[in-house]
Amino acid sequence: MNIPAEFLPAWLQVAALALFLPLVAWQAWGAGWRLLHRNALEHVYIGAVALLTGLWWLKVQSLAGLELHFLAISAMVLVFGWRLAMVGGAAALIALTAAGSHDWAALGVNGLLTVALPVVLANRLHALVYRRFPKHFFVYVIISAHFSSMLVIAVTMTAGGVLLWALDVYPWSRIINDYLMFLPIAMLPEGFLNGAIMSMLAAWKPEWVRSFDDRDYIDGK
Repeated sequence: MNIPAEFLPAWLQVAALALFLPLVAWQAWGAGWRLLHRNALEHVYIGAVALLTGLWWLKVQSLAGLELHFLAISAMVLVFGWRLAMVGGAAALIALTAAGSHDWAALGVNGLLTVALPVVLANRLHALVYRRFPKHFFVYVIISAHFSSMLVIAVTMTAGGVLLWALDVYPWSRIINDYLMFLPIAMLPEGFLNGAIMSMLAAWKPEWVRSFDDRDYIDGK
């Protein structure tokens, strides 16, 4: 999501930034940096943030402020946990903003829409699946990774459309016809990407995946 600063009133820019930056700082303070270091996964985390930055750079714009691109946030949450995913997403967004792809004045709004909302939603969906569904490898890949990521991108795109409609940037009919009608096109590859990443990592590098435990999903199944 890339909302231009010109679409946002000054009070919203300030309020969103005042909410987003302390939120990221709070998550950075409580994130599992020691666990990341103990498992020698710093290079994996840096590589994931770089990959996330590249995925967000590759985008298709339907309307100014409303873009189609991979999120890959669900995979970040499942691999590193929601706190490190929040920090990594914020780092990717700041890198894109520094590169001129996004507006600095809109950092707070874009951060809440592109980072905070999908991270929190992906984390809660995984927690729900873990509690309510059978603990099986295919449940983890298909539900927690594939279908959850589809829901995450759908909610994120809809939230961006609702915001621009509420700000009277575009009429709702145009948002639906020129943007939200592409939801299936965005949801299917997003689900495939996250599902493929998590199936490969859970199968070949389970020690990298914080949310995956052989005792839960494989042993005795």
